[in-house]
Amino acid sequence: MSRGSTQGQARAAVPRRVLVAAAAALLSILGAAPGAAAEGDEAERPAGAVRVTIETVAVDRRGTLSLGTDVADVFSGSTGVLKKAATLISRTDSQAREMVELTARLSPTLSAAGGCALRIETETRSVLAGAKAGSRPRPPDRVRAAIVLKPYEEKLVEVYSSAVTQGKLAFRVRCGTPAADSEPEARFVDFVLTVSRGEGDEEPKPMKSNRLRAAIGREAGNHFSFNVTLEPDAAGARRYRKEEVEVTLTPALVSGGRLQVEVALRGELATVSADASSAAHPFAHMDTMVLAPGETDSLDIDVRSSGAEEGWSRVRYRLGVTAAF
Repeated sequence: MSRGSTQGQARAAVPRRVLVAAAAALLSILGAAPGAAAEGDEAERPAGAVRVTIETVAVDRRGTLSLGTDVADVFSGSTGVLKKAATLISRTDSQAREMVELTARLSPTLSAAGGCALRIETETRSVLAGAKAGSRPRPPDRVRAAIVLKPYEEKLVEVYSSAVTQGKLAFRVRCGTPAADSEPEARFVDFVLTVSRGEGDEEPKPMKSNRLRAAIGREAGNHFSFNVTLEPDAAGARRYRKEEVEVTLTPALVSGGRLQVEVALRGELATVSADASSAAHPFAHMDTMVLAPGETDSLDIDVRSSGAEEGWSRVRYRLGVTAAF
């Protein structure tokens, strides 16, 4: 598979995309593991991070109590790992205490409406102390659950129920958008922005490369302009193609060693002739990239004319983005 174009430095690259966001990143609460995506999901799943908020709730002899709230920004399609420890007091024998260690794997998938589908897999290990039969290791208890959450909707999911102490553990979960409920981090990101262009079916060739800098939550922009001479029209009048491309990069968040970047691209190609009115072809696109330091991601844009009478048929742009942070 071909890679995005870069200039001047050797950098790691990831496959380019054609008007489609690709999500592939690792981020976690305490540690991360790759999420298994079904074939074809990359082209359909929205990119970007999901802010997952989990309050762990225990129910035992003492009643219902909170064991704390954990918050993490997990990239869509990845898996975060949460570890919690708790002590459950038996409802029937006040001397019996169950020491519990719970490991949860959380895999959110961002929905177009802003909520998420969340897959939860838990493994709970426990040791009973203070009971007449003495302490004895117990086999791990495993639970799997899948829920769908609207933006900031809360749901309660039971993740452990003890047959010995009658104690229970549950997660109160919600998901949202990190940029909507958190202040931007006070740090800067440096970008190398490369624009390549190809005529017709030709592979795009690098045309220009610029360096940009933006603070987290702020945007940086660059304007590219080209004039391409065309063959004279049927009447012999001279003409050319005017190309305008405006690129805006907004670093949204850095977490787990990866950067989420919102990319906005807009522009216009116009056929300009001395004897005829201009034929304009505007275009606009928004995308999300997830980058590791020094990694390059790229986006292909196709712009087509109204027909062969304009003197050109198709122009392919390739926008390459490399980040240092």
